[in-house]
Amino acid sequence: MRREDVDNRKEYIQRIRSSFENGGYARWEADDIKGEAQGSFSFFKVRMLLALFIFTAYVLCDQTGTKFYEFSTKDIAEKIEESYDYTEVEKYVTMLTQK
Repeated sequence: MRREDVDNRKEYIQRIRSSFENGGYARWEADDIKGEAQGSFSFFKVRMLLALFIFTAYVLCDQTGTKFYEFSTKDIAEKIEESYDYTEVEKYVTMLTQK
């Protein structure tokens, strides 16, 4: 290569590098790396909306006395408060693992 070609090539490379903000290397922002992309709907938001929907439905059914699949809100509260005997579950699991 001639000296003139080498100089032209160097100048071309310098122009390309100067067109980038930091010398030709890809620049990564901290926001680009973290979690989900900006503007997307995160799974946490979906879970929160679902929980809010279920709670609202529960309160609405409680206020109006509506039953859901023949369960009243009183029945649902009793099921939540129910104390289970987990020793039976533990025995069942150990029985399954021994097979």
